Parts: sequence; C-alpha cells; structure tokens
Amino acid sequence: MGYLRALEKKMVLWYTSLLLGVLLAAVQVHVHGQTPTTEGFISIDCGATVNSTDSITGIPYTTDDQFIDTGVNYNVSLNYLSSSLPKQYSTVRSFPDGGRNCYSLKPANQDQDTNYLLRASFMYGNYDGKNSVQKNSPLQFDLHIGIDLWDTVDISDPSTPFTYEAITSIRADEWLSVCVIRTNPSSIPFISLLEMRPLKDTIETYASGNYYLVCLMRRNLGASGEKIIRYPDDPYDRIWDPMNITLDVLTPDKAVEHNQTRDGYGVPSAVLQTASVSAGVNDIIRFYWDSPDSEIDHHAILHFSELELLSEKDVREFDVYIGDYLYANFTPTYLKQQFSSRTIYGVSHRNFSLNATARATRPPLLNAFEIYHLKRKSYERTNAADVEAMFKIKEAYKLKKNWVSDPCRPTEYAWDGLHCSANSGNGDRVIAINLSSSGLVGEVSIFFSKLQEIQFLDLSYNNLSGKIPDSLATMTFLQVLNLTGNCITEVPKGLVEKSKEGSLILRFDNNTDTCNGSNPTPSGNDTTATKKKITTPIIIVLSVVPAILLVAGVILTVWRIRIKRQAVNCELVQLPSESWQLNVDHGGGQQPYTSLQSDIDYKGSQLPFETRQFMYTELENITKKFSRTLGKGGFGTVFHGIMEDGIEVAVKMCSLSSEQAPNLFLAEVENLSRVRHKNLVSLIGYCMDRSQMAIIYEYMPLGSLDDHLRGKAGTGRFLSWAERLQIVIDAAQGLDYLYNGCPMPIIHRDVKTSNILLGQNLQAKISDFGLSKAFHSDLQTHVSMTALAFSPGYVDPMCLETWKFNEKTDVYSFGVVLLEIITGEPPIRRDRDVQIIERVQLSFEAGDINAIVDPRLQGTYNTESVWKVLELAIRCTARAIDHRPKMAEVVKQLRESLKLEISERSKSMTLENKACHS
Repeated sequence: MGYLRALEKKMVLWYTSLLLGVLLAAVQVHVHGQTPTTEGFISIDCGATVNSTDSITGIPYTTDDQFIDTGVNYNVSLNYLSSSLPKQYSTVRSFPDGGRNCYSLKPANQDQDTNYLLRASFMYGNYDGKNSVQKNSPLQFDLHIGIDLWDTVDISDPSTPFTYEAITSIRADEWLSVCVIRTNPSSIPFISLLEMRPLKDTIETYASGNYYLVCLMRRNLGASGEKIIRYPDDPYDRIWDPMNITLDVLTPDKAVEHNQTRDGYGVPSAVLQTASVSAGVNDIIRFYWDSPDSEIDHHAILHFSELELLSEKDVREFDVYIGDYLYANFTPTYLKQQFSSRTIYGVSHRNFSLNATARATRPPLLNAFEIYHLKRKSYERTNAADVEAMFKIKEAYKLKKNWVSDPCRPTEYAWDGLHCSANSGNGDRVIAINLSSSGLVGEVSIFFSKLQEIQFLDLSYNNLSGKIPDSLATMTFLQVLNLTGNCITEVPKGLVEKSKEGSLILRFDNNTDTCNGSNPTPSGNDTTATKKKITTPIIIVLSVVPAILLVAGVILTVWRIRIKRQAVNCELVQLPSESWQLNVDHGGGQQPYTSLQSDIDYKGSQLPFETRQFMYTELENITKKFSRTLGKGGFGTVFHGIMEDGIEVAVKMCSLSSEQAPNLFLAEVENLSRVRHKNLVSLIGYCMDRSQMAIIYEYMPLGSLDDHLRGKAGTGRFLSWAERLQIVIDAAQGLDYLYNGCPMPIIHRDVKTSNILLGQNLQAKISDFGLSKAFHSDLQTHVSMTALAFSPGYVDPMCLETWKFNEKTDVYSFGVVLLEIITGEPPIRRDRDVQIIERVQLSFEAGDINAIVDPRLQGTYNTESVWKVLELAIRCTARAIDHRPKMAEVVKQLRESLKLEISERSKSMTLENKACHS
C-alpha cells in the first residue's frame, strides 16, 4: 500500500508538471508568437473591378473606386502575366487626364498620431497596347505623399513590378493622399497596387511629424534562395529581401526570442534566424552606397542577434561605424533582438562597417539592415482644421471633383473653386469657396463654419434646402454669403443682423423658383405674418411698375440730353453688361453709381463687355483701405487686394498729377482689355469714380524678375540658369504677341526686369504695357516720346537721339534684361557710373565667360547655353537698329539655349536605386 501511495504521488506530480509545462508553453507561444492581424491595413488593387485575396500572404485587397474619382481601369496584357506573379498585378489604373491624380486614404479608428508604411507598386505590362516602355526609353512620373515628393517612378522594364516604400506619420483624424504627378507629356502615370500599414506603438518613432522616410533598401542577410519575408512573418507587412553575399552564414538551433513589446523595430524572428559573419576575426564587414545628391540625408538601421552559444573563452565584440559615428565594443546577445541606428548627413559616399575589437575571438555578425532617405516635410501646407472641414464638405455632398490631397498646395493644383491665403505660421487658410451650380443637395453643411477664416462663400444655384446653420452667423471674417437660387426656408437672425449692419453681404433671392414659393425667413419670425407681408408688396409692385417704367423713360431721356450738353467733346464709355448693380451712400440715401465725367476726353473708346467696372468704395473694401502696398506702377501706387470671390488682385491707383494722366489711363485700360495672352498681365476691371481712377489686374504673387535678381523676393535662394531662361522666354513671347499677335501692334516702351512679373511656378508675364500706343501694321510708323517715362539703363540711345520709337527699341531694352540675367547686376551700378553693356563688352571680346556670369550660379550652367544668350544680348543692344533681331527670333534663340541647358542637366544626373523591392 505504501508503495502504491508513493507511485500515486509521483504520477500526480508528473501530470501536474506536464500540465504546467503545457500551460507555460501556451503562454510562451502567446507572448512570443502572437497571431498577426490585418486590422488597420488598407490594401488597394488598383484598376480591379472585384475584391481579391493574395494567395501567398492571405491579405484581402479591395477595389479602388472608393479612394479615387479619376482615372481609367485597364487589364495588363496576358503575355506579361505568370503564375509566380500575384494576380493583383493583372490590372492598373491609368491617368491620361490631369496633372495630379490622388488617392485619398483615411485610417479607420485613428485617435492618435501614428506611423504608417506606404507602398506603391507599378507593373506596366503593356496595358495600353502602345509598348510605351523600352529599356532605352523609360516611363517616368513623380510620386507624392500629399504635397511632398516621395520619389520619381522610373519604369524601364514592362514585365517587372517596381515597388516604392515610405514611412510617414499621420496626425489623428488626418487624411493622407498618395498622388501621381505627370511630369512628361509622353509619360502617362498609372499604378498597380497601393498599400498602407499601421506601424502602431511597437515601432520606434523614426519618422517624426517633420520628416518622412523613403526606403532605399531593406535586406535579410544569410537567407537562402530567393525567399522574401513579409506578412504574416512580419506583422507589419514589410518586405525583407534576401541578400546573399560572400560571407559565412549562421543559423541557430533555437528560435530568436521575439518580444514585440520591447523590440523597437519589430523585426520578425524569421529575419533574425540567419546572419552573415566575416570569414576571419579581423575581416571587416563593410557596406557602402553612393547618392548623386549629397544634400539628401540617410538613416541606417542595423539589426543583430547572436546565433551561436559561445563558450566562456569565446568573445564576439566589434565596433559599429555608421558613417562617422561609433558604437564601441558592441556584443550581440544570444537569441535576443538588438539594433543600432544613425542618420548620416550631407555626404555623397555613405557606408557602415563592423570591425572586430582586439579582445574578439569571433568575427563580426550582422542579421539584417535597412537604409532610408530622410526627407523633411514641406512647411507650406493648408491648416489641418481647414483640410478636415473641406474633406467633410466633399463627403457630405458626394462631390465628384478632383478635390484631393492638400486643398491649397501646391498652388498650381489648388482645388477648383477654392482660394487660399498664405500663412506660414499655422498653414494656409481657405478664404473663399465657389460651389455655385455644383449640384449640391441637402442642407447647408455645418462644416462650412469650421473654416474659421473664410471670407466669401458662394453656394448659389444648387438644391440646398432647410435652415442655414446658426454657426454661420458666428464666422468672424465672412463678408459675402450667396445662397441665390436654392430652397432655403430660414435664415438665422444673426446673419440678418450682420447684413443690416453692413458687415455681411447676404444674398438668398430666387429661392422661390425651386421651393414652391416659400421665401426664406429670418428665424424667430411668425411665418403666417411673413406670408401676409409678402403678398401685399407683390400687389403694390404689380400696380406701380408700369408707372415707374414710364417715369424712368422720361428721366433717362432728359439725363442723356444733359450729359451731351456737359460733354461736348466726350462720347460715353460703354459700361460692362455684366457689372453688378452698385449703390453708393453719400449721406442722402443710396443713389445709383455713374462713371460719367465731363472733364475727361475719352475719344469715343468702348471697353469689352467682360471688363468689370468698380466703384471707389469697392476698392477700399478690396484693399482693406489700401493697407498693403505692392510697389510703384506706371501711373501711381499699386496695392494688394482680395475680391469678394477670394481672387487676389493688384489695384493700381492712377495719379492725376499731369494733364496727360486721364488719357494715359484710358489708353492702358484700352490696351489691357483688348489683349489676352498667357504671358501678359490680364485686366480684371477698372474704376473711374470722379477724381479717382484705378486699374484692377491679376495679382502676380512672386513679385518681379528684378526682385529675384536683387535678392529682394524673400525666397532665400537665387534663380538657377534654367529658371532665368524660362522667365525671359515667357517675357519674349509676351512681347512678340504685342508686335505680331494684336490686331493693331503695340510697342511697350518700358521693357525692364521690374515690369516682368512672376506668378506661381515662376511663369512670367509682361506688365505696364499700357504706356504704349497702338499703331498701324507698318512698324516703321513712329510715335512721339514726349510722354515716355525713361528707365535709366534700358533706353535705346538711338531713341534718345531721334525721339522715335519702334519694335527694335523694345528689343534693345530686352537685350539689357538678358545681360541682367547673365550677370545678376543692375543696368547701372551705383558704385560705377557705367552701363551694363559697356561692362560686359570688354569681357565678351576677351572671351572670359567667368568674368561675366553671375557668381551666385556657382558654375551650375551649360557654358554653350550662356554664350548663346550673351551673343543674343549683344545683338539686341547693337547701336545700329538694323543689326538687332526681331522678337520672334529672340524667342527662338532663347528656346534653343534652354534645350542646351536641359540637355546638360540630364547628362550630369546619375540614377540611384529607388526601389526597396523590384
């Protein structure tokens, strides 16, 4: 019996031990081998019409129609598909239209700032049947994360998938856009796959809010064959490419511990199960890579785990060099995950190395490594609250607009119907929205009131109904709210009061056209009483309208006779048919505004119907009482303004200091309203309000060429040679149009760098050509110079002698402009009373180009291109008029010079491995 009891005890202990062992094993599996999940993954099969699942990873992929509104779906040619290629590569979405097309991604249930891995894949596969990709003719376009350049996609093989990875942080509740940008007319962008993976809190934050990382390479050392490790082995679905190098390979008998809660980079155990070691203890493991751009910083991460159970006598110890930084006496721990990381700044030759220390008996070891480009995010972006509000508005009305990525940046891709004001401190702000006739249905969205600095909101001629949200009355900066032609039934009392006070222009007429005859009423009013009030005025109006029309006809006839008596030598300037009904209060009630003046000879001129007339009080509102000065124009001071629809304008107030001023003013309005060209500043409107005269024309936000050459533009950089060439090409095209494109050719007479204005992307436009006189097609007809305001250094000396002016005198001035972009110097330097042409001539004859070219260019230009422009400038400034070229030839020669410069830049660029996996 004692024996049996002892045996029973042993069996109980044995079973207990076994049970505990099983439980411990289960716990260990749970801790070290947690089942991965695709929760939070966004996996898009671009161009597909049905959802699918990847046969290798088991990751589900969805179609892309919920993420993008543009593009065309295509199937890849069957000749390029194989059993080894995931079926997600069988379709693409192509973007033949538009410069920028974007996918809008919104992470689900995101309540904090999070790092995300982005991966975009491209396989051409002759989807368009055009064989557009050849080895000697790659297909190229840009890939952006929002407004920031991610990489340049370079497709050189039609049958190979090209993959690009990046890591970026996204703020809570933020939208993220991935965009393809068409940079070459012959290269149509497309995309095969787009993937987004949350890295969560277990990944160390090495992509902060100000930076993002572009993957250059991610390698698994010691791996056998061509096996790629990704999900589910890597729960974050990073792609680890095998790298077999001429080093010894280590593999452990046991699995490397994977403690996901402690490991800063979450490297999967499958990657750490192999390592490469050098053949000898004193042999160095070294990796290096070159970058064509020494300004790009790189971030390197090295992963270690000791795979050998070393004896007490053996030591594996080595120094880790990442660039010039040293981690000394590093010893990897047996079957534990460790890493070293460092950013390498500002050199073209990058490397890391592992060197055994003096006490080491075992050679250095490396399991895996990652290399990233470290890129700074652009500071110029739209305020986050405005971005969120705009996406909510788009979502609320299900707008099928190309409203993608940042609403305001880059400015050339700003959302249609939006106008923004630059604000570097807290992001650009949306100040105007025009959604007129956009098919909006439902109530006025409360998210409009989230745009705290909006000034102008046009929602006219839609199908909006119900009550206007009370929150719109709390918008501090709102100046115009246009709800004409909707179904609005109630207007908040706060908006009505603002309208009565004059701080808000509120329009909601014609709502009865689509709303069963119910006009909007101020909230809080008795509806029945309101209807009675509406009915009575209608009866009165119908009864008195004929009498009013009769009286108005008599008054109009008497008024016309009176005007003709006052203006014997004056003919009426035709007012624009599209001018708004304007009234001005002079203290005795509002009176209709008229622009007729009896003391100015208008010579019977008529302005185009589309030219808008402004009143002086409007200009005060537009310019905020003329608070911001842009500079001095041909006739007076130029002010910055913002119109009611948010469009920025330049308002030129014209001085009346001379008797010629009124005629010169009208000449400028006539000339500006008659010509339309992409390289000429466009007229928006004019003002002739008694003694006040002004011209309103488009605002050129980047100032003048003179500002940039003199370092006054505030950009912190100087124009490159290619940028300077493109600017003068634009300017020359504008001048050529004045001579050869207008029905009656126009001479500018004041060509200079301060009259070459720059818009976004440095597009140049000629301004102040209103001083010129229209003359007949005979270009030898001369014009008196008595009214010309001379610009020292630009005036043709022959013109000063003869007092005659024609196209060739403009060419002379333009030649001086060309000398300015070459030298960077003004026409006349204060320290030397010598004109630029005389200074350059000596060095030109000596053949010394270095003594001529702007030293700020630092030799970054094609010498042949500069010589070609210099020779052209010398010809333009020739004393003999017949030796000067026509402007059409100037345009041609400048274009050829730009081609030389572009060719030089292309030759000097070296390609860098851009893909993490291909």
